[in-house]
Amino acid sequence: MRPLNQSRHCASLHFTSSIRQPYATLTNHSSPWLCQDGQVPRILAPTLAENRDQRRSALLTAGHELVTTGGPRALTMAAVAARAGLSRPAAYEYFGSTEDLLAAVLLEEMRQWSGDVVDCLAAESTPEQKISRYVDVSLGLIADGRHAIIAVMSETSLPKPVREQINAMHATLAAPLTQAVAALGISDTDQAVRLIQGVVEAAARRLAPGSDPQSEVKASSAFVLAGLKALANT
Repeated sequence: MRPLNQSRHCASLHFTSSIRQPYATLTNHSSPWLCQDGQVPRILAPTLAENRDQRRSALLTAGHELVTTGGPRALTMAAVAARAGLSRPAAYEYFGSTEDLLAAVLLEEMRQWSGDVVDCLAAESTPEQKISRYVDVSLGLIADGRHAIIAVMSETSLPKPVREQINAMHATLAAPLTQAVAALGISDTDQAVRLIQGVVEAAARRLAPGSDPQSEVKASSAFVLAGLKALANT
């Protein structure tokens, strides 16, 4: 989960953890904000609202890390609070249950994934470049290990409102790709987009987390563009 103020860029899309700040020690007091070592995070932000945003972001970052490394079962309120440097009661100030936290982690991941892809495609000029960039960015994000989070989305039973938000983000993600496909003169854009996504998913299964995706990107892009050219001529 990237920090709230970290900008996206297409050259290097990597997961960045929040930097945890030192804590101020409280003595002989009981507080829901106390960490397990008897300490409490300092309020370093200018306002209470900003401080709450920072703590929520830290919890989301911790949740992302736990799900990525251990799957959804690794996500407990106690584990995420400890990883974020907060007490368990403090974590409940932001999320009412583990299910709420998991849903928030998935939504934030999808927002970032969608934003990364849309921004990178917007930087390209021709339809072919946009389509190649879609393949490139998608496989790059998967190679970073974020496929684990995306897999959770398909495997986890989510509340209907959360699922609807994720579906809406998928539509936003597909829109620039659909426009690029249409610009090539392909009439059945839905079919073409699904085929592109199928190629990306097939290539993704060949990647190991942390591996260099460039050989798969090159082959997949060439395959996709050749296939789209054939479709445009039918």
